[in-house]
Amino acid sequence: MSALTIFLAIFFGILSYSMLNIGLALEKKAAAELPAVEKHSFFSNIKNFLTNKVWLFGFLLTSIQWFLFLIALQFGSVSLVTPMMGIGLAVLVLFSVFFLKEKISIKELAGMVCTIVGVVILGATSLEETTYSLDELNQRLGSLEGIIFLGTMAVFMAIFILFSALRKFAFADIAFGFSGGVASGVGVLFSKAFSSAIDFSDFKNSFIIAVHHWEWWLYLVLLLAFNVISTVLPQIGFQKGKAIIVSPLFSVSALLTAVVGGAIIFSEWSLLGIGFIIGRVIALIVTIIGIIILSIAALQESKRETNENES
Repeated sequence: MSALTIFLAIFFGILSYSMLNIGLALEKKAAAELPAVEKHSFFSNIKNFLTNKVWLFGFLLTSIQWFLFLIALQFGSVSLVTPMMGIGLAVLVLFSVFFLKEKISIKELAGMVCTIVGVVILGATSLEETTYSLDELNQRLGSLEGIIFLGTMAVFMAIFILFSALRKFAFADIAFGFSGGVASGVGVLFSKAFSSAIDFSDFKNSFIIAVHHWEWWLYLVLLLAFNVISTVLPQIGFQKGKAIIVSPLFSVSALLTAVVGGAIIFSEWSLLGIGFIIGRVIALIVTIIGIIILSIAALQESKRETNENES
């Protein structure tokens, strides 16, 4: 993997996750002010969300970011691109400082440093990734390992959602934050399968081949479906639970699902030596710590401002 390829993967990854985090922040702000979802019909809830300009703009950002994310996956592996969500959170902090004129705290600065260090290590431990044809991707996703992993993730999501829903949304922040993150991570894996079928150096021929395979259309439907699911579930968590729990759980579960899934299904770590593997594990740990610190710091500030406005 050349230095330019790594740079482009990181650049589009950062741009994508920056838009995602800013969009989620706007969605969170709007969702907290909207009527409770269980007190209105399905269509009434859709109307409430779609007529809220703040939520609609946030949703637009989170939707556009998927296209940028697909571009990032053209240049880098899932395990390289996904941790850029840490930098995305750092960009959100800087956005708040320079555009919203908010002060940056020591905790936020520490979180930014952790994520940047983690991303630098990830970039330094990146090698040429294995490329797959559409038929090979089908075999990978249809393999026993792929089926077990994706099935396990689906079961975890169902258990957490049902557990909370049957108990009148008890522990909604944990259940829907975790489930939304898992859905986002699974969506990333299908995004990788969808985008890998297209070779930008031979776009016309690869696109013609892809559209004649029903599996490619299935990957498109699945990535869109999990994108919608990963957008909807956190909104319920924001309304019914504590936002300070939803965001870190969403980010960490999304990161781990995508990275572990990429390693199991796409064998993204198979060519790495022991030194590179150790380096990547350290980078992931540092990045996750940074994500948690940034999420908690940002949401504590949001909670403090909410309390001040109510008092």
